[in-house]
Amino acid sequence: MSTIAIRKSGGANIISIPKAITDTLGLQVGSNLDLSIKDNKIVLTPMEINYTLESLLKGSTRESFALDAEGEEWVGAKSIGKEF
Repeated sequence: MSTIAIRKSGGANIISIPKAITDTLGLQVGSNLDLSIKDNKIVLTPMEINYTLESLLKGSTRESFALDAEGEEWVGAKSIGKEF
């Protein structure tokens, strides 16, 4: 068990999670955690984000899907194996 202290940074109260804990849980900067209170204790639970194709492409412009010369060549190429 580790003991940590709440610190002030600007207008926020912050804590640091020891590297050994983040490594053990496979967390890194940018990982999402669910923050809750249970039995008067702070509980941080790693969240697994299930990305969908729709969420990944949201906000992409139609132009971003345009094929370049290499893409055009690939699309027009004949299969040479068991591609479908």
